[in-house]
This record gives sequence, structure tokens and C-alpha cells, in this order.
Amino acid sequence: MTRRAAAAAEPLAARGTGPSQWTADLRLLPSAVAAWAAAAVASGGTAAASTAGGLGTATLALVLVVFVVLRRRSARRWFAGLAHGLVPVATIALILLATGGSLARAEAGPVSDAVDSGSPITVVLRVTGEPSALPPGAFGDGERFLVDADVVGGVLRGVGFTAATPVVVLGGAPWSQVGTGDIVRVLGLLQPSTRQGRATAMFLPSSRPTIEHATGWLGATDTLRTDFRTAAEQDGRDRGLLPGMVLGDRTALDPALEADMKITGLTHLTAVSGANCSYVLAFTFIGLRAARTPRAVAAAGAVMALAAFVLLVRPEPSVLRAAVMGSIGVAAVLSGRGRVSLTLLMLSIIILLAVDPWLSVSFAFMLSVAATLGLVSAGPSVVESMCRVMPRLPAQLLAIPLTAQLFCTPILVLLQPSLPVYSLPANVAASPVVPAVTLLGMVSVLALAGAPVLAQPLVASAQVGTRWVGAVADTFADLPGTSVPWATGPVGVVLAALASAAVLSLLVRRPASSTARFTARSRLLDGRPLQRVRGARDAGGGSPAAPVISHPGAAADSPVFPPRSRSQEEAAGVSHPHRRRSGRCRTAVAACVVLAVVGGFIVSHVRQPSAPSDWLLAACDVGQGDGLVVRTRPGHALVVDTGPDAAAMDRCLDRLGVDVVDALVITHLHDDHYGGTAGALRGRTVGALYYSTGEESLPREVADAASTAGVRPTELDGGTTMELDGVTVDVLWPEGPVSGGEENNASAVLDLLVDTPRRPVRILLTGDQEEDMAARMLGATPALRPGVDVLKIAHHGARNGGTVLIDGLDPRLAVISVGADNDYGHPHPTIVDALDAAGVPTARTDELGSFLIRIDGSRLEVRPIG
Repeated sequence: MTRRAAAAAEPLAARGTGPSQWTADLRLLPSAVAAWAAAAVASGGTAAASTAGGLGTATLALVLVVFVVLRRRSARRWFAGLAHGLVPVATIALILLATGGSLARAEAGPVSDAVDSGSPITVVLRVTGEPSALPPGAFGDGERFLVDADVVGGVLRGVGFTAATPVVVLGGAPWSQVGTGDIVRVLGLLQPSTRQGRATAMFLPSSRPTIEHATGWLGATDTLRTDFRTAAEQDGRDRGLLPGMVLGDRTALDPALEADMKITGLTHLTAVSGANCSYVLAFTFIGLRAARTPRAVAAAGAVMALAAFVLLVRPEPSVLRAAVMGSIGVAAVLSGRGRVSLTLLMLSIIILLAVDPWLSVSFAFMLSVAATLGLVSAGPSVVESMCRVMPRLPAQLLAIPLTAQLFCTPILVLLQPSLPVYSLPANVAASPVVPAVTLLGMVSVLALAGAPVLAQPLVASAQVGTRWVGAVADTFADLPGTSVPWATGPVGVVLAALASAAVLSLLVRRPASSTARFTARSRLLDGRPLQRVRGARDAGGGSPAAPVISHPGAAADSPVFPPRSRSQEEAAGVSHPHRRRSGRCRTAVAACVVLAVVGGFIVSHVRQPSAPSDWLLAACDVGQGDGLVVRTRPGHALVVDTGPDAAAMDRCLDRLGVDVVDALVITHLHDDHYGGTAGALRGRTVGALYYSTGEESLPREVADAASTAGVRPTELDGGTTMELDGVTVDVLWPEGPVSGGEENNASAVLDLLVDTPRRPVRILLTGDQEEDMAARMLGATPALRPGVDVLKIAHHGARNGGTVLIDGLDPRLAVISVGADNDYGHPHPTIVDALDAAGVPTARTDELGSFLIRIDGSRLEVRPIG
């Protein structure tokens, strides 16, 4: 029989015929997992340790190979088993050696010496990423930007040097003008970096940077980016969304729209992701094929278009990751061979981790892998299942975001322990216009390069789609119950994974022939080859029957035959018990979904003990920000700041049993102090809203929340006194008008006396007040000199908050409200050391989560509340 005839005769049980018969090739899965683990461990170590580990692992792999080859005749099965195990071992060696090389390049040069000594250093930087704006007040007054760069040279103590050390720059407004590929010369200081990732240090400029803008391809694409942003700004109705959706440029994005997109799970549309790369690949490939271009040429053209797109949006590690992952997703669709795509996914993980081992600790990389894995493995089956109840196009529009969401949910709950209720419907509603926006936007960019007169109509057409996306975000964000609290930590991850798996099992039905296919492929499990029984005849002795698949040792009466349709089987009297059980199985899976969802909800609400009734002060874990609550009477509280996260603030107040906010005080108008105002007021009675600022107007979020709650915002100044049930509040600062450029020092400082059975407890809440103003306030307020019981450390423990209040007030307890693993190094070691030296116990939200303070006899007790 010829090879073609054999292939034609092979039964469906052995081959499969479509997407629903996708079979996973998981041979590279152990290698990918090993690579990820090795990269995560090695990237946090030293070059010497990583290189030594890599050489040792490579030696072990080589010894095992030689040993197995020499014994292959007497131990064939042993050889096969070890051969499979050698691939992960070799992969670990590759990752360790590659990581060692990356770390060696990063460690070369005097950067670590400059960090340890604190000496001023002049550096020459090559910018490797676009500036990222920080929220107002996140690190002092004025605009602040984070910029990734490599130190390629410079001068330290009069001696020139060269290097290739990655750092992150924390700079002011001039740093908003730099771009990828620019060369910058600047004087400053280097400090240890607290960020996870490539950067070995944080650079703090102390002089104005001298910028040499990139030339060549990077310079040309930078001009295109600027021209496109200018063209999009001519019609502001999309609120800066088009540059974000096409180029990942969020410079002009309206903050209110950005917040709504975060609530509704649409933020990914404004970041260059695998989806953007997929559109570029797919549209280019389909267009070239429509022009009757050979498939190989079309594929090459698509790759070239993707390379140009990467240059346009900047070849940062995250963009390169998205390009690789997007290419894999399109390969699955265009080839129809999920098995190959899954292999490519695993191979790409290994390659990307070898090139950039710090991706192993990047949540963006984890989410990208999870989404791509879902689309490659389960996406086609989910589409086929949905096609049973709806046309293919809506099935695809629904299946893509649903599958990606299910695979990403266990990771997302680590970042935010809540489930966005409207994420799926919002994504489904927005997804039909996303390909058109991307295509029109990219074509308009090309028009700007070659025919500018055509660009504006194309931009206007694309903005019809972005206005729709903005309307979807606004509509769903305004609905009640935008998120459901979920369990935190490993419990939340497990419950989310169970829920996702149960939903997938409901969506994906195993075909009737799945048992046959599984048996036909059992060689992957038992190692015995399949054999085709030739010459089998039907009962009448006529023409050959359909070929029979068997294997050595199989029972004579247990061959695997090609499947028949259900009607043929029913006519022949064939019974399938598993079909009769399918209803019960679906019921069981549905029960699992309900149990997982209800379990997550119960754990998030009941698993942790409720707050006691005699607490004085609570610090809510709202991330990198302040959210403080002072109990006035049962169910009532004074709330001071609301953090950046409305959902977290809402949950914390629920846990504390606060139904009435007697007064809300926003100490100053930085987002990490007012961003959660809507959550604090949602569903609660509000007595008053006070604020302090050096700005001229209130942010829209605060004004809208006050209007919804039916209160009129009132500005505070020094000398104001509030009398609440059991709590007296004196506003000590500001003593007069403060300019908008010094918003931290416009912080309202509150001196609270809380009645208790023994004596009043004094609490000082300081907002983000900086050290010079704190010294002036302390000198002007003799009433503070006896000291305080509880001191809220200013500005999340930043160094510019100083130690003057720690030294002058002798607090019994310090409170630091700070985000875990924040990018700013808060709390600063200077503050922590000062508290330790003064013997002041400290309660921190990054260590305890939300916590409360109660008085037990004569002592203060801190109790976590989750």
C-alpha cells in the first residue's frame, strides 16, 4: 500500500478530523515548567551561582546521556524513560547558563559600588522603554515618571567606565520627553531597587538630563507615533483611547475612562498584547493570500509586518512577548493544528525565558501564557460547542474572551482578590469593533508615512469604534455590583481554578469517538506500538471492512473500530451507557461550579473572624495608599482617605460593619488618597465630606461620589474642630493656603481624641506631610508635646516624611499604610530604622493586610482583619 493510500485508509479513530478532535502534545510541558522554575530561582541570585548551577546541570545531563547510550541494548525501556527526562535537565542547564550570562552583564561595572557608597555618579543611559507616568503624589509632588534604561557608561569619582547594567529611573517632567533608544547623560544617585525584574538599581537624577534622541528606524517610528497621537487628538470624543488601542500609547487617555476600563476588565485593550499582534499577522496573511500570493510568501510578509509593528510600538520585552504569543495564537487558527501550536507555545516559553529570565516573575507574562494556552488548547473546542446553539461568528466572539478569562482568573485573583462581574459581557460587547479599530488605526499610521491626506478620514473612522468601547466601559462601570469579593492567597487560587475547570468542562463536550481516539493513542501511555490488522473481511466475506486498530497483547474481541453516527448505532442496536450518564455528569459539574463560587464567596466573607465591637482605629489594605477608619459608635465611623482601590475600601468597611460614614476626610487630592471614594460611600449614609488641597478644583471622581451621596464637599483648614460621637477631631494643618505644586504639604493633619473607659487615646493622622512642614507644625502646636498614642507615619513611610514626629512625639504605636512589593521602596529604611531605634512597635498593611487597633486594659492591641 502506498503512503498516500495508507493515510487515506487510516480510520478517524487514529487521525481525527477537526478542531473538536484536537490532541495535546505535552512532551515539552515538563521542559517549559522546569525552565520557568529555574529562571525564577536563578534571576534572584548571582551570576556566579547561576553559572555554576548551569555547568553542574549540563555535566549531569551529559553523563546521563553517555551512560544510557552505553547501556541501550540491555535497558531499552530505561533508556526511553531517561531520554524523556534528559530534555528538562538540558533545559534547566540552558536557562541557568543564559541567566548567568545576563546577570554577569548586569553586574559588570561600578553600579553596585555606587549603590553601596551613595556617591554621586554621572551616567550615560540607553533608554529601553517608554516613560510610565506615576499617579499624582505617588513619590513626592509634581509629575513623576518611571523609565527603564541601561547604564552604558559614565563617570564615578573622576574615573570613566563602561557597563550594561539595567536600572529604573525615577525622574520628573523632563523624563516624559525621552523614548526608546534615546541616549541620556545625567548626574544623580543610585539606590537599591525594590522592584521585581531586570533593574538592579533605581537612579534618582539630580540634574536636568541631556537627551540625544534616537535616529534610524526608532527615530522614524517615534515621529509616526507623535503624528498619530496628534491626529487622534483632533477629535477628543474618544478621550485619548485610539493611540492606546493601536500603539499602546496611553499618554492622552482620560483618567476617568481609564478607571472605568479597569473596573470592567477592558484595560488590556490599551496595552499592546498578543491580540494586537494577532490582528497584524492575520490581516497581512489574509490580504496577501487574497491577492493569490503563495502561502510561504504570505507567511513571510506577515512576519515582516509584525516586525515593523514591534518597532512602531517599541521592542520592549513585554511587546516581544506579546508578538511571540500572538504569532502562536494565529498559527493555531491558520494551520488548524493545535498540537503544533501547543508545542510552539512551550518552545517559545523556553526561548523567552532564556533571553529574559526576569519574565518568570512577571504577572504580565503569566497572564499572556495563560491566555494563549487557553486559546490554543480549549478555544477551538469551546467554539465548536457553542456552534451547536448559535452561529459560528457570535460563537467565536464569545468563546475568545470567555476562554482567555477562564484561564487567567486563577492568576488575576492573586493580583486582586475579587471577580469582575461585568468583565465578560463588557469584553463581548467591545470585541466586535476591536479588529476594525486596530486595522484602521494601523492603516492610518501607514497613511501618515506615505499619504498624510488620507490619514485623518481613517482616524475618524477608527474613532467610531473607540467611542463605542468607551461607551461600553462607562455603561458597565456605572452598574451596581461591579465586583464580587473572592478568597485571598492559595485558597482563592485553588477555588478559582476549580471554578474555571468546571465551567470549561460544561462548555467542552467530548465527542462520541473520544474513547476510540484515546485507545488508539494509548501508545503514549503503555509504550506499545499500534498495529493495523490487514485483510479483515466483513461478515459476508466481501470487500475489506474498515481497518481495525489493535496492539500486541490486546484481547481478540477488543479491537477499536471507526466510529459510526448515532443514528447508525441506534439502528444497529448499539448502546452507549456513557451517553445515558451524560446528564448526571453535567449535573455534577454544574454542582462543582456552584460549590466553587459559593465556597470562594464564603471564604472571603466568613473564613476570617469578623471585627470586634470595641476597636478604635482600622487601617484598610487598599494597596499603595491610605484608607483609615475611626469608630465613633456601632455601625458609624469617621473615614480618613480612601486609597486608590474603591473595591478594597468597600470590602474593608463591610468587614468593619460600617453602615454610616459620619464624615469622610480626604487629606489631600492625590489618587492614592481619594481614588476609592466611590467605594467608601457606596450603599452607606454619609454625613459630611471634607477635603484639603492646594489645587483649584476637585477631581471628578470625588465630585461625582459626593453628588451621588447627597453631600456638599467642604474644604478644611487649620483650626477646624469636629465633634463626633466619642471622637474629637482638631485639624492642625495646613495653617494657610498651599500652592498646587506642594500637594503633599497641603495634607490635612488630624489630631484625634478617642474616648475610652480609662482615658482618651490620642491618634495623629498625617496624610503625606513632608518633614519640613512637620517640623513647623510641631513647633507651632504645644498641645502635641506630651506625645501621642498612635502615629500614622506620613507618606507611606517615604524618606521625605522624615523622623521629626517619631523623635518628638514618642508614640506608643506607629501605623504605616503601604502597598506590598510597591515600586517606590516604601517604607524607606531610614524610617524603619528610626522606629526601631526609638523602640516603637509598628503595624504595616503590607505585612498584616487590613488590621484594627483596640485597647485592652492599658495596652494597645493590633489585630488583623483580612
